Amino acid sequence: MIPRCGGELIGYFLPHEGTNFVAYGLINFASLAEYEAYRVRLKADQQGRDNFNFALKEHFILQEKRSFLSCVPQTFLQGVNAQ
Repeated sequence: MIPRCGGELIGYFLPHEGTNFVAYGLINFASLAEYEAYRVRLKADQQGRDNFNFALKEHFILQEKRSFLSCVPQTFLQGVNAQ
C-alpha cells in the first residue's frame, strides 16, 4: 500500500540487539508536499486503515515519531557492492 499511495519504501528495521521496543520504517518522498499527499491517500485507503487499526489493536505501535531526513549522497549504499 505504501507505493500505491505514493511512497517509496526503503525498508523496515527491527531490533537485533539492545533496545527491543524500537523499530524503524523508512519511506522516501521527493518533497514534504508529496509526503502530505501520501498521508491523505493512506488515510483514505481501506487497506491502509485496516493495517493501521490491526497494528494498534495488537500493540505493534506503542509510540510513533516522525523525522524528516536528508541523505548524504557520498555515503549512501557505500560498501554494498564492495568486495
